[in-house]
Amino acid sequence: MTPACSEPNRNPRHDEVTRMRISPKQFLQGLLYLTPITLLALASCGGGGGGGSNTTLASYYTLSVNVVGISGVTTAASGVELRNGGDNLTFTAPGTQPFQHQVLSGSTYNISVLSQPATTPAQVCTVTGPVGTMPATNTTVGVNCVKGYTIGGTTPTYGVTGLAAGASVVLQNNGSDNLLVTASGTFTFSTPVTSDYDVKVLIQPAGQTCLVTNGKNTASINVTNVLVACTNNTGPVTPDLHVYVANSGDSTAWTYAANASNGALSTPSPYSSSTGTSPSAIAVYGGKYAFVTNSSSNTVSAYSVASGVLSATPIANTATGNTPVAIAVHPSGKFVYVVNQLSNSISAYSITSTGALASIDANGATTANEPTIATALTPVAIAIDPTGAYAYVTNLGAYTTGVCSHASVPSYSGCISVYSINTTNGALTAIDASGTSHNIDTGQTPSSVAVDPSGKYVYVTNNHDNNVSIYSIDSSTGQLTNLSSSTLTGSGPKSIAINPVNGYVYVANTNSDDVSAFSFSSGTLTHLDCGSNSSFCTNSTTTGYTNNFFMGTTGSHPVSISIDSTGQYAYVANYGTSKISGFKISTNSPYMTQVGIYSAGSKPVSITTGP
Repeated sequence: MTPACSEPNRNPRHDEVTRMRISPKQFLQGLLYLTPITLLALASCGGGGGGGSNTTLASYYTLSVNVVGISGVTTAASGVELRNGGDNLTFTAPGTQPFQHQVLSGSTYNISVLSQPATTPAQVCTVTGPVGTMPATNTTVGVNCVKGYTIGGTTPTYGVTGLAAGASVVLQNNGSDNLLVTASGTFTFSTPVTSDYDVKVLIQPAGQTCLVTNGKNTASINVTNVLVACTNNTGPVTPDLHVYVANSGDSTAWTYAANASNGALSTPSPYSSSTGTSPSAIAVYGGKYAFVTNSSSNTVSAYSVASGVLSATPIANTATGNTPVAIAVHPSGKFVYVVNQLSNSISAYSITSTGALASIDANGATTANEPTIATALTPVAIAIDPTGAYAYVTNLGAYTTGVCSHASVPSYSGCISVYSINTTNGALTAIDASGTSHNIDTGQTPSSVAVDPSGKYVYVTNNHDNNVSIYSIDSSTGQLTNLSSSTLTGSGPKSIAINPVNGYVYVANTNSDDVSAFSFSSGTLTHLDCGSNSSFCTNSTTTGYTNNFFMGTTGSHPVSISIDSTGQYAYVANYGTSKISGFKISTNSPYMTQVGIYSAGSKPVSITTGP
């Protein structure tokens, strides 16, 4: 090891230095043991004379925060919480604190406010110069806390009105503070403001339109009179105007423009965006950002969305666990969750103001900052309930008794892991899925999972069993009850989607090259044939997948299905032929008519729609 040339502040994680007294004779004897390389290094520090160049080694220094102006905080939980990397600091009073881990000189620090003080009156704390390059000295960054004002509708005549039962609306203030509302009533945004506010509807409820009144002004007191009035749509509803596809074979993500009148697809310019290696899943939120998991490069790419089109290159690539295969955006638009298949975990992120992802503490059950939380063995899919309170993850189980499957079920059986979600900080906490065990059994080789729009049921496709398992949700705990009813699908069910308007269920079957349609009532799915248009019915007579919707002559191995938010169109990614099948869904019925087949990139694996 080359000795250091100077004595900067030591990283506390370095070995402690032991001081001892030695005689001049012992010192000279010790020099005999120094290697020539060590003596050369000493000379480079100025020893031995003769104009040797000085060598400066990178060192670690302390990054501290000085908070001023904060007051009225009574508990640590109600203080301001700050983060740099994986380090958190909480302040309940003015003062200065260092982050636990020192920062390498020359590297970038990025201090963010994880949570504002929970006080009355409200306070807003802002970091002065939150991003910077760590100098070769200890550094302190300032945080100023001032009086803030809450924004919402909190009186009997204001708030959210007319929201349909089981529906949800996402509101947004000042372009970044998102709020998921699942029932009519009062609401308050979590982040106070110091001056201006601008409340808008980010995502409309299915089948309804909500309008904001008193949503924009300058606050000088707490704002309580924002009105969000929701009414049922009576005329034509504009469907999602864009479709997005992740292509694993050529590591691209494609954007399509959808014709509002017939659902036909075309490619805008540009339409192809680069991803990491082997993209596996794609998600879009609010028509503003998109996210793609890359299973071979172990990253998630973030994209800006302008006029419905993805940016040509990612705005950021963020590390995940090993082999990310599935992704879900929290209904509030604040958090993103990625399933890591080979590291048996979920990574959790917050969405920053630029759309880039920042790792957050994923495990709410511990005090440590953990970027991931464990799943059962070999997780493959994730779904979040409409209220944003619970996450459900399907696991293959890797045939290991005790990890997923049990002695009473086949060794191929998988399971569902259940987590509660802290809607303030995004952390997950594993809960007992069935009341007696963390995991609840599925069929064999579960491939996808979905929560119905009412938030009352979970559906799981079982690829090996060619069926769908159904579970009811306890809304107060998130726990599942297996309804012991499985419905046959086509061969090799791979992906499931639910019409957000009428609740009809659609399953893409990889091996039989078709889509099964179902109605749902009293805990049971009922298979529906493809209707009078026999040209798009499968010809198979095998029990379980007669009269499914055919993918067309150039569509094979469907692996992903998505239904637009208005329930008017369905789109299917066909892995085998690198094509997209488009369908128009009949009004108030499950029947579909094919509108076209469109080229995709190589081996499309995931598809979704957006505004």
